[in-house]
Amino acid sequence: MRPIWQALVASFTALSLHAFAADKQPPTIAIPKVSGEITIDAKLDEPQWQNARKVLVNNVTRPYDNIPSPVNTEALLMEDGETFYIAFIAQDPDPSQIRAFLRDRDRSWGDDIVGIKIDAYNDQRRAYRFLANALGVQIDGIENAVTGRESDSWDGIWQSKGEINEQGYIVEMALPLRMLNFKEGLDIQQWGIELVRFYPRQERLRLSNIYLDRDNNCELCQLAVAQGFSGAKQGNNLTITPSAVIGRLQTREDDGEWQDEDTQELSLNVRWGITPDILLNATINPDFSTVETDNAQLSINNTFALFFDEKRPFFLDNADYFESDYNLVYTRNINAPNYGAKLTGRHGEHSLGLFITDDETTNILIPGNRSSSVGTIEDSSQAMAMRYRYNINQDITLGWISTMRNGNDYKNQVHGIDGNIRFSESDTVKFQTVYSNTLYPEDFYQQFCDADDPLVCQDAENSPECSIEEGCAVNELVLRTQKDGDFSGNAFKAEYRHSDRDWFYRAFYNQQNAGFRGDLGFMSRVDHQRAGVALERKWYADPGNWWNRFNIYSDYDITHNDNGELIEEEYDINANISAKYESYIRVGYTYRDVVGSRIDKSDLAITGNTTLFHQNVFSIFGEIKPISGLYLNTRVNWGDGIDYANNRAGKKLEVRPTINWSVNQHLEFKLRHTYRELDADNANVFIARLTDLRTTYQFNVQSYLRFSLIYNNTSRNPFNAPFTSPEDIEAKTRNVSTELLYAYKINPQTVFYTGYSDNHYTVGDFSELEQDERGVFMKFSYAWLK
Repeated sequence: MRPIWQALVASFTALSLHAFAADKQPPTIAIPKVSGEITIDAKLDEPQWQNARKVLVNNVTRPYDNIPSPVNTEALLMEDGETFYIAFIAQDPDPSQIRAFLRDRDRSWGDDIVGIKIDAYNDQRRAYRFLANALGVQIDGIENAVTGRESDSWDGIWQSKGEINEQGYIVEMALPLRMLNFKEGLDIQQWGIELVRFYPRQERLRLSNIYLDRDNNCELCQLAVAQGFSGAKQGNNLTITPSAVIGRLQTREDDGEWQDEDTQELSLNVRWGITPDILLNATINPDFSTVETDNAQLSINNTFALFFDEKRPFFLDNADYFESDYNLVYTRNINAPNYGAKLTGRHGEHSLGLFITDDETTNILIPGNRSSSVGTIEDSSQAMAMRYRYNINQDITLGWISTMRNGNDYKNQVHGIDGNIRFSESDTVKFQTVYSNTLYPEDFYQQFCDADDPLVCQDAENSPECSIEEGCAVNELVLRTQKDGDFSGNAFKAEYRHSDRDWFYRAFYNQQNAGFRGDLGFMSRVDHQRAGVALERKWYADPGNWWNRFNIYSDYDITHNDNGELIEEEYDINANISAKYESYIRVGYTYRDVVGSRIDKSDLAITGNTTLFHQNVFSIFGEIKPISGLYLNTRVNWGDGIDYANNRAGKKLEVRPTINWSVNQHLEFKLRHTYRELDADNANVFIARLTDLRTTYQFNVQSYLRFSLIYNNTSRNPFNAPFTSPEDIEAKTRNVSTELLYAYKINPQTVFYTGYSDNHYTVGDFSELEQDERGVFMKFSYAWLK
């Protein structure tokens, strides 16, 4: 007797492989209800699958414009009141070419993938995304049509299994309804859905069950409607997750002795669906450390603070509820809390997000228009964020956001409104206006006093105003933080955007005045007004050509401070082309007038206090996947630059190649190297090299061993720094950090980690590297589902 899945395929062969089932208005998909036990094993041998609804996934939506698929894909859908079951039967003319590797969650982009997108409110605002590669490795996330952002940071607890066979592969999924927010109690649910398959060969084809109109820039507005789930309930939706962290960190003191710091922490996390629409996350004594090292970044000759992604599960869960055009909620600012609570939910046309937490120390991003940096108040504080949205209709969304941070002699409050108005399928207007009120501790500015900066108060003898008080050399950050009492400011941004099949254009204005602060967010610029326009023309090739898309893009923007003084004026043009083997090349040119560092840093003026530099900058970026499992890219930038430390023109070169190589299903290498060089006055200023290596052996879908190495090798020319004595410059600095991590994950919340990390540093040659930090750690958490 043939397996049921083969019988299903055989019954479907009467339909042409090229049957074009994707209409502009796809028919409603009725989801049948079944009963009985289903085992998620990619076998499809349960009798319930014979009653599943069959849907073709046979329309190529990218890179081509809704053409028949070269391969046949069938999706099977059914539900039992508690779980939504989906199976994909993905045929392939040559299964040996299927790209499928064992990976950690959300890291299988580029493989053969199938999945479903679900808008459970069918309001065209927000959709869940559940995908899996041909081996069942999961990718899930949230797509937000209001903000235009997609994120894999959301992780649900669901089942998937994939298996490659002689005809292609099968993936079976079980999505518990308890994961999804939807209107409970309806006789019939109507959800927006899209079924997709990614088929990467010489080209990466995106296959779908629906027609996607390139003149409509809202993909969620074009989903098919799935109907069914009669009387569906989400249940108690209660998850209780205790966790334990044990570790020891050793730091070498100046005298060579090692200082030990032991960690033993117990914590408790609760995730409770109070109602079908409202979710509560609460945590006591949380471990908010990140397990894996951040991606390495070079900070040399960079005057603004670096951005690092959030990785901690408490903040990632439903993080899109707090998004707005301004980044007003950047939770990496919260370092070591004792508790946290977060409430997120939707009801009808309303959505709400609220979280509160404390912090043992308070990290604050201090913004400016020529520099920014992170300051620390060595005192506890409390933080709160609230975000509300109201969908007036399908085309208009209004929102409110408030954030607050409070501590001893410190506060920051931000309140604002925003809106998203869709005038047509191609035209959108967005705006946001916010107000802040801030109080800094009286001595807060002192940590930014920079007596070692060679450009601070160059004419100090004739400029008594160069010092706020004895011992403090003034710079922009001192001036931004030395305040007499509380102060206020505002920010405003607006954008018009048009996107259709052939054209993209936008116009925008963005201003944050000198008094504005968004301390819970990542707002690195104030005293800053920027306006600009952009235009792009798109061309598409017919199937069978060596290329599939060609774009020419150009933009112009200009930036002033609050007094109307020019900071930057920039014109950019680039051309890019996408072709076979998932290759892409972009060539760009930028002409820029931009000011450098302030001559007298005790004065925030731009005109007469800075040098205006004229720059011509060129760039090339290319990427390709020549064979299965191998990805290569290189980014090159060269041209005029600025030596900010010495406020002079220079010539820069930056090269950043990347290699990702999947040796087999289990072993993967990722290598990225950054080379940055700056010359000025016909001599080298510095050469910085940063190497980031990640090697992972994935034992199975649940467990892996990963080794990470980051090597920073920087050389400075002590004889090409006009304002600094050669003996005060470290000619060489080298830093090597490593981490060995073992992980076992039953699901995103039931996990076990153990690992070792260390750091080596020297101001000499590589052979002189000395270990200055080392540590071991173990983390365990277990999720009880009620």
